[in-house]
Amino acid sequence: ENRHSSSELNVTGMLAAMNESERYLSVDQVASMVVYEDTTILLVDVRAPEAYRAVHIPGAINIPVSDILNTDWSGYLNDPEVKPVFYSNGNTLASEAWMLCTQKGFTRSKTMLGGMNEWYKVIMESTFAGDRINAAENAKFEVRYRARDFFTRMNSMPDSLKTAFLEVKRKKEAELVGGCE
Repeated sequence: ENRHSSSELNVTGMLAAMNESERYLSVDQVASMVVYEDTTILLVDVRAPEAYRAVHIPGAINIPVSDILNTDWSGYLNDPEVKPVFYSNGNTLASEAWMLCTQKGFTRSKTMLGGMNEWYKVIMESTFAGDRINAAENAKFEVRYRARDFFTRMNSMPDSLKTAFLEVKRKKEAELVGGCE
């Protein structure tokens, strides 16, 4: 009940917010947002910097959970145009980051359910087996395949090349959209 400002949630409000299923995004939803470059989300890897440097979802920034309430990050975490999506290896650290930010009044944040463990299971190890696939399954597999390819490419190159790679990727995609003249 010890609140520091009027925007912070009390215990009852926090418990209600924790029980909302809308606070979660599946790895398939996040993969789709990554593939289609959804600018309404901000992926936030809350793991230690070493884990982030080793491998992370393309486009994510690193804010360790121990640093999440540092006022330097509030511009990112409380931007009305963007929803922060927290992830870690599982759910624990991401949920802690979500709880800290929600309690502080940053209510737009989400948590990627299952974290990197679920990302690897669903996105990286996704396969197609069988003779036929319906349109919905094909669309889901296509997004997973593109997310896996993007993830693998971005994490296999040095940081100095990542920006140039993204510029070339966007240029090629723009050319494909152009159509006939």
